[in-house]
Amino acid sequence: MTGLMDFRFTTSELAHLLNGRLEGDGQRVLTGLAAIDKAGPDDVTYVVDTRRAQLLADSKAGAAIVANGTDAPAPTAASAGSAIPIIRVANVDAAIAALLNVLGEVEDLPPVGIDARAAIDPSAQIGSGVRIGPFVYVGPGASIGSGSTLCPHVSVNKDAVVGEQTILFAGTVIEARCRVGNSCRIGPSAMIGSSGFGYYVADGRHQRLVHPGNVEIEDHVDIGANTCIDRAKIGATRIGQGTKIDNLVQIAHNVQIGRHCIIVGQVGIAGSTVLKDYVVLGGHAGLRDNITIGTGVRCGAFAAVAQDVADGMEVIGIPATEASQAKRVIFLTQKLPELHQNLRQLEKRVKALESPKDNPEAR
Repeated sequence: MTGLMDFRFTTSELAHLLNGRLEGDGQRVLTGLAAIDKAGPDDVTYVVDTRRAQLLADSKAGAAIVANGTDAPAPTAASAGSAIPIIRVANVDAAIAALLNVLGEVEDLPPVGIDARAAIDPSAQIGSGVRIGPFVYVGPGASIGSGSTLCPHVSVNKDAVVGEQTILFAGTVIEARCRVGNSCRIGPSAMIGSSGFGYYVADGRHQRLVHPGNVEIEDHVDIGANTCIDRAKIGATRIGQGTKIDNLVQIAHNVQIGRHCIIVGQVGIAGSTVLKDYVVLGGHAGLRDNITIGTGVRCGAFAAVAQDVADGMEVIGIPATEASQAKRVIFLTQKLPELHQNLRQLEKRVKALESPKDNPEAR
């Protein structure tokens, strides 16, 4: 079995589960899900566009999930010598998500209850149905909402609040007075509420600025492993509802992130920058301090954003500029060797025209 996931469905059962339309054999048994180039005769694969659909002609998959209207060939399964069944769906991504939901998350969560090795301050408030693993610390005045999970070695410090149905994975730290909403997921070893990086110079030395603010994370926010979100100097660093943050992201003090943003790994956002709703930041993008990124902006990977970006723009490059303009610059940069050679030839021709020795008419 070559699939990435294990299950057992007939093609007819799978089509029903995904609310799809089956074309072909409804009794073929599928026991795995795999990418198109890895799938074997017991696997279902998937394609999201016509270009990828053409690869089905050589696929060994047992069945394929294909979007309505996508032009897919009639492939033949190598093992059976018959056409691969096609399951037509309105949205392939949604269909795969539905299948993954049935398979369930592969997570090692502590059981319901409080492990005897956890340290819970008597003044902390613990909701019903919580899961608190070994070596967890919950500090004075902290609050853990009903149904939430604290995996081993999590720390929720003084007066911090964790909402309901939230999961804090192993090693996560929620610093004092920070607030995490309902139905959030915070990955292993994330740091929420460390002091912001702020200094001033006095007497020839860097003096640290105290950051007495906090971090406020709204509902349905996901935060990846080893991500750091710094507490505010004044007020709160804020992460809006539904925003999803990848691993290894740095968010500095007083940053304000809107609703339903996507922030990919190794992004760095400097202090007091504002992201409005539905912003997407590609991997390694860097944003300077005190700028505003408009609603629906998309920043490409490695973009270095040094000024405000208006609503709906797409920016790429270093420094980041409007995408179509930046692509023209990249294209011209690739032609620089040729342009340089042409320029040198033109310079030689001009010098020849200007020289009396080589140009009798100029004497």
